[in-house]
Amino acid sequence: MKVHITADMEGIATICHDDQADLKNAEFPRMREIMTGEVQAAIEGARDAGADEILVCDAHDTGRNLLIEKLDHDVEVIEGSAYDLGMMSGITRDFDASFQVGYHSMRHTHAGVLGHTYTYHIAELRFNGTIMGESGLSAAIAGHFGVPLVFVSGDAHAIRQAKSLVKNIVGVPTKEGVGLYGVRSLTPEKARKLIRKGAKEALGKLDEIEPYVVKKPVLMEVEFERPLMAQYASQVPLVKRKDAKSVTYKASDVVDAFYVFLVLNMVASYAKSEGPL
Repeated sequence: MKVHITADMEGIATICHDDQADLKNAEFPRMREIMTGEVQAAIEGARDAGADEILVCDAHDTGRNLLIEKLDHDVEVIEGSAYDLGMMSGITRDFDASFQVGYHSMRHTHAGVLGHTYTYHIAELRFNGTIMGESGLSAAIAGHFGVPLVFVSGDAHAIRQAKSLVKNIVGVPTKEGVGLYGVRSLTPEKARKLIRKGAKEALGKLDEIEPYVVKKPVLMEVEFERPLMAQYASQVPLVKRKDAKSVTYKASDVVDAFYVFLVLNMVASYAKSEGPL
């Protein structure tokens, strides 16, 4: 059995501020330890269920977060950036299941912890009218290759959002927001135990879970935080202005939509540097 694990940092236990997920911050080494422990727990759970081949994508920021020497010796890890397929780098039709570890909610989620969709420039992302966070986007990319999302750990609202798209997945909440920069969290040790148990359970339910497949063609709608971002984004070929802060793009499939989405994020980042509008 072959398992793909995509690992983010904002959804791991204890983390409550985006500064902690920045490699320049004094707390970053501790967060790396916690993230690595949760990924290793997911690996162990997959092994318990019979997985014999595991690929981990280090999917947070620079992609240089996991302490690889603390993972099982026979897994493979994708590190660095920018990757093909982003947070789902390495996924192919050869995989049997997809795991998400350390995932967070989408932007503007009430009581969501550090919610965003790739960057804080994006207010909302929709595929064919369905709102997508990073969990949904990763599930859709896996589904494009016929691979089902079966397990998610992280922010309680990330799990709720994933379950709204994919039936029967196993979710392990590590924390929930109690303020803009406050969380009620499991200890890292308790989180690891539950992640290992949940990962094993998820692979045992593999026959009950269908890949999340977005119907083609895909109408992508992107709402930005600022109007200038939408103005600049609408100058990308085939991208159309919808309203003051939104654009649309008709994609041939999810992967096509995703690559255009990445470009729009880059454009939005440039627009932010131009001023506050």
